[in-house]
Amino acid sequence: LVPLSISCWPSASGAQCYVNMEYESAVDYDLERVVVAIPLPHMNHAPQVNQIDGDWRYDSRRGALLWSIELIDNTNRSGSMEFVVPACDPDALYPIEVSFSSSKTFCDVVIEGVSSTQTGAPVKYGQKRGMSTAAYHVV
Repeated sequence: LVPLSISCWPSASGAQCYVNMEYESAVDYDLERVVVAIPLPHMNHAPQVNQIDGDWRYDSRRGALLWSIELIDNTNRSGSMEFVVPACDPDALYPIEVSFSSSKTFCDVVIEGVSSTQTGAPVKYGQKRGMSTAAYHVV
């Protein structure tokens, strides 16, 4: 199960390549600090972004368009972006890197208590649950 699916449809037209992208979250919990990094062909300027759900910035050092969605929740389980770059091989737009975090986990395991191994008495403890991507690539 992947909590966030990314689709990319490049379409060449003359000297330009139109790229339509979509995301869709299939989980019922929030995803935070979502960043989709799309590699771009060698360019001397930022791409032309025609439409976007979220924010974007061009990272010239990485040669990538960074699509950011601060929070995916029940109000925006899906979204899209359209941008234009100079004509290129569609494979130049891959691999797409995706990162996000969540305060929920896939299995929602809860620790109900901690006991001393010597006495069996309850021990004070704290817990923090969460999930984040280590490596998520769309190829």
